Amino acid sequence: GEGLEQVRDADNLFKLASPELALSAALVQQASALRVGHQEDRMMASPCKDAHALDEAEQACVSIPQADLRAACMADFCLTEKVSVVDDAAMSGVMEDRLSDGRVPLFVGHGACRDIGGQALRAVRTKGVRIAMECQELLREVGAAIAGVVGTQLRTEGTCELVVRPGTDVHDLLDFAPSGGGWVDADLGGGVGDPHGGLGGDSFVAGVEKDLSWNCWRLD
Repeated sequence: GEGLEQVRDADNLFKLASPELALSAALVQQASALRVGHQEDRMMASPCKDAHALDEAEQACVSIPQADLRAACMADFCLTEKVSVVDDAAMSGVMEDRLSDGRVPLFVGHGACRDIGGQALRAVRTKGVRIAMECQELLREVGAAIAGVVGTQLRTEGTCELVVRPGTDVHDLLDFAPSGGGWVDADLGGGVGDPHGGLGGDSFVAGVEKDLSWNCWRLD
């Protein structure tokens, strides 16, 4: 289909990044077929041994926003059964994003967002944003208007939370209306800290507290 043509070596971010990602480069074309079609077609295009393995790969790589990188991540996950391939795909995504213009959400890792000292930052929860792509788009939109918004995090079966630096007036968030009912009122109150134990944190997202039930993004 359109956009699935062979990538030149000179433009291949996997090959330019590291030898460890060369396998992903070879599998991008094949793995891209995982995104569409019937279950039988997806299995034929996939190195996954069965439908259950394919579902596990989809869940492991769901946080990768770029479709082709997510497909390659799924292929690698099925071949190696290692969670570390998700971080490899995320790093490749970072490389791509740094070649683009503007501030973009960058995947930090599986876990709740943390500052340089490993402390939680203040988070403001949405009432109904539950999809990773919508959570990232909310970060892009609000972060472009409010300098204190530095990241976002999303827990499995939870709702999207914007992460803000200390001193940010969270009432400015009321100018935005996320889908699903807006913001959790309690998180907009004065002095309310991160619902996961943080009371402010540093000024930017530097890493995560490892937890596969969470995903964290920061603004480039």
